[in-house]
Amino acid sequence: MNASKPSQTTSPSSQPNIGIIDDDPIAATVMRARLKIQFPDCQIRIYDQPVVDPQLDVYFVDNDFNGSALATELLSEIRALNPNALVIAMSATLGNETLQKLMNGGCNAVYDKNQPSNGEPVFEVIGNYLEVLNRLKNSPTRSPFSGVVTSLRDLLHEWNQRLRHAGF
Repeated sequence: MNASKPSQTTSPSSQPNIGIIDDDPIAATVMRARLKIQFPDCQIRIYDQPVVDPQLDVYFVDNDFNGSALATELLSEIRALNPNALVIAMSATLGNETLQKLMNGGCNAVYDKNQPSNGEPVFEVIGNYLEVLNRLKNSPTRSPFSGVVTSLRDLLHEWNQRLRHAGF
């Protein structure tokens, strides 16, 4: 992945930045269009190589890059560079072991490419996260770290409940 850690770990602009890390150009383009419709004020970038841009607020991370499962590695790198970012694993195939590693590593949600109609909860999580970011950027008196941690804890709790109900 990245050889050295960049110093910038948050977005310098007031617009939230979303990154789609996926080597499938069709899936990445479709996801970008969906995100742009739902979150028109966000900047959305596509990365066709498994690299981590530390200036993103939200990461969509595909697992399969040319036959190599890299989601857990990318997640680790994201957490090292940008621990408060929202991370969503997106894949057509995620085994239970990989899914468990992702959740234990701090992945916030999972988007199943095979069932895009079931992805609405993921977009709710993103919307909630972006609302928190907006409040933090507009409220200089509140500690950004505590607010994001509280929000992420609540989001993780919600997703863990959904995963339990789904049988994971």
